[in-house]
Amino acid sequence: MTRERSGAGLSWSSQRWDLAWQAAKDMLLTGTGIILIISQVFSRSPSDILLATGLALTVPSVASHARVLLSGSSGRGPSSSPPSPPPGSSPSGSSSEGAGE
Repeated sequence: MTRERSGAGLSWSSQRWDLAWQAAKDMLLTGTGIILIISQVFSRSPSDILLATGLALTVPSVASHARVLLSGSSGRGPSSSPPSPPPGSSPSGSSSEGAGE
């Protein structure tokens, strides 16, 4: 059985390598960055270069996750609308409570 191309135009092995790279980037690069940041926060004499390196290692993963979250949340009605008030409560809130004083 031959492997066909997916709708994205990538072969199965390309998708697998892309997934492996994403996992490595998330775990190794971001993990190393977080370890560097934490070690410098609790260090007696923190190094600006190591702190900046730790931040630089976390940025690609954080940026890609933020891009996915922001692009996925646009255009969805219920998730982007503010929550409705619970049943039985007045929409104006404090106007009926302040009338008794």
